[in-house]
Amino acid sequence: MRSIRGRRVGLAAVASVACVAVAVAAGSSQSTTTLYKWVDADGVTHYSDQPAPGSQEIHVLGAQTYKGGATAASPRSQAKASTVRYTSIEVIRPTAGETIFNPADGHVQAAAAIEPALAAGHQLWFVLDGTRLPEPAGSSLAMQLDVTRGEHTVAVLITDEAGREVIGSPPLQFFVRAPAGITPPQGPALKPKKTS
Repeated sequence: MRSIRGRRVGLAAVASVACVAVAVAAGSSQSTTTLYKWVDADGVTHYSDQPAPGSQEIHVLGAQTYKGGATAASPRSQAKASTVRYTSIEVIRPTAGETIFNPADGHVQAAAAIEPALAAGHQLWFVLDGTRLPEPAGSSLAMQLDVTRGEHTVAVLITDEAGREVIGSPPLQFFVRAPAGITPPQGPALKPKKTS
């Protein structure tokens, strides 16, 4: 009875070691570990990393290991942290060289276009006559510019989360024309003088 039970335990131990060896071998090439196998007087098979009298040396692959690194970031956070490369940034309104007559309340509508879309944490700003406006443009990438008569330039730029400039457009020139507010002369003074 005891020898049968010992054989069952021994067979189970052999099967366990064999399964572990096969599973580990299926992984990748790894270092081997030396074990010693022997059967005692009761027929029980033993395994040890230390040799015993009458033991047989066997070699099994070492246990598979995993070296943990930094936690993988989600695609969303990767997109947020990665550097976005803008391929195009330009002012599309007003157009280059455009003359705007009598703007309502001195406001001119400005708009920009960028490719690809504005990245998370980035902001687009309009620059009027070389001075960046105090507020960034919204998601529509448009803004009203307060202008007076004369020649003006407008550009746009993008800043990152830290407020550093990422990219900017070249300045675009436009003109504003409005009534001078001086009443032109009228009456006889405008009539040409007769010459004799």
